[in-house]
Amino acid sequence: MRKSAELVLRFILDIVFGILGFIVVGLAALALGKFVKWIDSFDVVPSWIIKTMIALEYGLFIADGIAFAFLAFMSTVKFIAAVWRDRNEPH
Repeated sequence: MRKSAELVLRFILDIVFGILGFIVVGLAALALGKFVKWIDSFDVVPSWIIKTMIALEYGLFIADGIAFAFLAFMSTVKFIAAVWRDRNEPH
């Protein structure tokens, strides 16, 4: 039973650190969005730069979501495999 508790704790920590990383990158994307709106208000920056920065912001959000989904999926697969090994090894 102790091994199972350790596996669950490791899985929870993987997900928690993934969430923290998701939040950090999401906040960076939000900050970029705020910066783009602020700099666009001066009307001195060419529109192609503003559009590029907006595309970068959206790309960052999309990459963040995909990375978190991949991390959650791989952590789940790793957890299930570890539990399967733990349950099937002779005690």
